[in-house]
Amino acid sequence: MSFTSLGLSPLLFDAINQSGYHTATPVQQAVIPLALNGQDVLASAETGTGKTAAFALPLLHHLLQQPIEALSPAARLRVLIMTPTRELAIQIEQNLVKYAQFTELSSLAVYGGASINPQRKALEQGVDVLVATPGRLFDIIGQHELDLSSVTHLVIDEADRMLDLGFVKDIEKVKRLIAKQHHTMMFSATFSDDVKSLAANMLNQPEYVHVETQTTAANVSQQVYKVDARRKAELLSELIGKHNWQQVMVFTSRKETAEHLYRELSLDGIKSAVFHGDKSQGARNRALEEFKAGQLRVLIATDLAARGLDIQALPRVINFELPEECEDYVHRVGRTGRAGLAGEAISLVSPQELELLAEIEQLIGRKLTIFTPKGYEEGAPLPARYRDVSPDKPKKVFKHKRGKPSQGEAKPTRKGKYAKTKK
Repeated sequence: MSFTSLGLSPLLFDAINQSGYHTATPVQQAVIPLALNGQDVLASAETGTGKTAAFALPLLHHLLQQPIEALSPAARLRVLIMTPTRELAIQIEQNLVKYAQFTELSSLAVYGGASINPQRKALEQGVDVLVATPGRLFDIIGQHELDLSSVTHLVIDEADRMLDLGFVKDIEKVKRLIAKQHHTMMFSATFSDDVKSLAANMLNQPEYVHVETQTTAANVSQQVYKVDARRKAELLSELIGKHNWQQVMVFTSRKETAEHLYRELSLDGIKSAVFHGDKSQGARNRALEEFKAGQLRVLIATDLAARGLDIQALPRVINFELPEECEDYVHRVGRTGRAGLAGEAISLVSPQELELLAEIEQLIGRKLTIFTPKGYEEGAPLPARYRDVSPDKPKKVFKHKRGKPSQGEAKPTRKGKYAKTKK
């Protein structure tokens, strides 16, 4: 189905074409007509399915029906989109700018970790669409008396993650602050009982849209390497060097593991950066931009980055640790194989993680082939620095600092062992 047949404003068509959209995805085909009719929607749509355009395009269409000139700066704010993370807020606002580039509509993303004053000043000048994380939104409401009474369209994106992060009361409070007559859309990767309960409080006779089950893209090859937890970093470095991979996103379940892995890769001469919640927004933005620009070979991220980051043509992701929540496996893998491109997902799985792997296989509805890399077979001799580390405590694998080995540990001599440069 083409976008021209969905009833959107012609003012949006040039931007849609420039965005490379030719045929509407299933979630867009289902949601856009409902949104154009002003119906409340609860949609289950996974990452990479085109859901941002599914809600953004009809909202821009509605805004174009009322000339901006007829509104005061305060009354221009008619759309509020709430997201759980700063990265997702930034990405959605970037898409809004792209979709509205041939109109006079404006948008703004507000989020913590950045100065509040420029965000406040931009709001005072008047914006049509506000994308916000809950914490920063209520900072502006409380400190600068932001008035939401003109908001007639509300979107709650990644509702399941919003609930996981404890934002339910914030969401319910927003509903009381916006216009009494309003249109609400809620998007979630899952229809959990908590999401359904929130929808019952937030939505008025909603249409339910269920686009995909918890599965992974067919164009993403998925492999499992069985390896001792203590040797995962060694294997990862070897894979990167042997195949000369230049852009790899690696997921860990803990911030501590991410930091330890960063130090290990540095010893092997592999340029990387860490992306997690303890990093400042500036550091996270810088790491992401350097990774996109090819200045870093590896971006090590926690599940904070599993949703919301859109990296064009990312060739592969590595699960250094399997996620504690099986659904997060789907979101991690969804970073690659986007827009119909091929992708690769590799999981480094220790014997202690095999039970969790079975749960993931049940969720995605497929059995993953397990390989044992040569030299990493069970019972193979461990390098000296791993021999005193329990396989049940992988967090303690990376204890040394560069040039300063722990007591009883062999001095690291791996600098540059696996590093290759671009040809």
